[in-house]
Amino acid sequence: MDKATLGQYRYLLKEIKSLEARIKKLERVSSDKVTASNVEFPYQRISVTVEGVESTQAAEKLRAILRHRRMECEAAKLSIESFIAGIDDSRTRLVFERRYIYGWSYQKISIYLGSRHESYARYIHDEYLKSTAEE
Repeated sequence: MDKATLGQYRYLLKEIKSLEARIKKLERVSSDKVTASNVEFPYQRISVTVEGVESTQAAEKLRAILRHRRMECEAAKLSIESFIAGIDDSRTRLVFERRYIYGWSYQKISIYLGSRHESYARYIHDEYLKSTAEE
């Protein structure tokens, strides 16, 4: 796993949320008011609300595409989470978790780990990626 792939985590969360909103919007109920008359005398005009789900072939195809994209994003997110969970060293795992899942800066992570130097967390991060790239 490389930095670019790990950096996609927060964007994947946003994309999943966006896709879910679009899917929900496609599945919303449409309603309209129409004019009708009473079935019995006196035949007065009344307004009736008609509700239903719009289901065209294009909407179904778009819904399938959006669901597929959401599944791909979920799989990528799970892959990143699995990679981070698979790190044996607790300190290194904390650095990766705080950096990619929570979006913390290296400086904030270093302070969290008890160091005053910003490069401390970056060093741990880069050394681990370098060691996994050599394997």
